[in-house]
Amino acid sequence: MKKTMPAPTRLPRPLLLQLLAALAACGATALTATAQTAAPAPSRAASGTIRIENPQDKATLATRIDEAIQRAKARNAAPTPPGARRRAEPIPSVEVRISAERPRQPAKAAAPPPVPPRPAVQDPGASRRYIQTRAAELAAAAPPAPPPPPADPRTVRWDHGSGDRGPGAWGSLHPDFAACSRGTRQSPVHITAPDVATGPADPLPFGHQFFGGTVWNTGHGLELEVEGASILPLRGAPWRLVRLQFRHPAEERVHLQNHPMATELVYQGPSGQMAVVSVPMQLGSPNAFISRIWMHMPLDAQDRVRLPQPELSLGELLPQDRRYYQYAGSLSTPPCTEGVLRIVMKTPVNVGLEQLRLLQRVSQPNARPVQAMNGRLVREAQ
Repeated sequence: MKKTMPAPTRLPRPLLLQLLAALAACGATALTATAQTAAPAPSRAASGTIRIENPQDKATLATRIDEAIQRAKARNAAPTPPGARRRAEPIPSVEVRISAERPRQPAKAAAPPPVPPRPAVQDPGASRRYIQTRAAELAAAAPPAPPPPPADPRTVRWDHGSGDRGPGAWGSLHPDFAACSRGTRQSPVHITAPDVATGPADPLPFGHQFFGGTVWNTGHGLELEVEGASILPLRGAPWRLVRLQFRHPAEERVHLQNHPMATELVYQGPSGQMAVVSVPMQLGSPNAFISRIWMHMPLDAQDRVRLPQPELSLGELLPQDRRYYQYAGSLSTPPCTEGVLRIVMKTPVNVGLEQLRLLQRVSQPNARPVQAMNGRLVREAQ
């Protein structure tokens, strides 16, 4: 006889669906609780609600589920009156919450790297040198300032010494003095035989006019500013005597000979051109022409003394022999203007020793050194 095993108890379909729905709800709730990052809510006091926070809570959940299934079976097995519709007993809901991991602390912002301490200043003057160097760079980048206007040439200081204001530096003292260093026909010169060409020349009719004037100590020597008419016919035109200058020693040298003094007669032509007649003087008897001027000699620089009357005549100064040398030259003091006709008398006149010494005490030597000939020709008038 075959032994028949009892068929397994099959749950009614409504009860089975309720259990499956409860289990699905529990699984969804568990998954939702796992994704939550907020802190778990406090436990509820309602029956059937547990919180899974440790393994023991999980065991309690399983026991609760078994008990709920057994109660549902017992109630559903009870007989149902005829005609009545069986009402499925609701399965108690179970809310499962799994505590989330503790929220991570927000990462601290990265601290900026520490600033290394500045080294101690080893060179106190480095900052000053940097400022000076920077200032020089800025000054070099800036446009140069316009040069100041040149001073009045009449106020420029110069002298006949050997310093930075002497004849060697005249050309750099003022733009108007450029000819003193760049000119090619400068005076005075040393007249030698190779430079001389002998031939006829116009005579010099100085005349016998009397004139006066003012004696002026210029600081560079003595001058006589001429007042009155003293005319020299030259090159077919009248030239007027404007001043006399007294040099010691004489500026022009002739055949290696240099005289201790000279009187220069400065003339101006009708067109403004200049001519200088140099009268060399040698030691001898006193000169009457010089004596009349020395009587009114100013002793201080920039001092002026006017002659009382026009009592001067060139006949008392000039030699009887009127032959001369002639060449194209310049003024021998700044601005060293070129285009000046230079005439040097061949025969010197006398001057007394005391007259020369008085001039030397009033003014320093005021002769410019001789300049290069640069191929110029000197005419010797016969």
